[in-house]
Amino acid sequence: MFQNPLRRRRQTDGFTLLELIVVITIIGLLGTLVVTKVVPVLFKANRTKVETDLRSIVEAAKQLYATTGSFPEALEDMVNPEEDGQELPGLEEYPKDPWGNEYRYELRDGKPVAYCYGKDDQEGGEGDDEDLQYPREDDSGY
Repeated sequence: MFQNPLRRRRQTDGFTLLELIVVITIIGLLGTLVVTKVVPVLFKANRTKVETDLRSIVEAAKQLYATTGSFPEALEDMVNPEEDGQELPGLEEYPKDPWGNEYRYELRDGKPVAYCYGKDDQEGGEGDDEDLQYPREDDSGY
């Protein structure tokens, strides 16, 4: 029996609906696996950046104390500080947390404390919204 070669070719071109559904399902499952592995890593990276920045702020305050004999009153006082036209140790730029919020700084009992309210920039919270400070309340850091 003789079959038309053009007709046979059309039947084999392309993918069936079932093949497409299987491939899309596999891609979806792989995407889900990747996301569940990446999100905790991003959370940890953000937390590490905040902790490092807070430590840098307090260390800059300590350097200014060693140079001037007093801790700066505000975070702004640590960004490119000068005294009598002479550049002092401090922060090169105003630091921001990974979510674009400003860090906070204050003197508590005469010692510098830097803190961050997390992603929501409001006191309290868990996960990305957790408040962090340096030195921690349970650690003098000095």
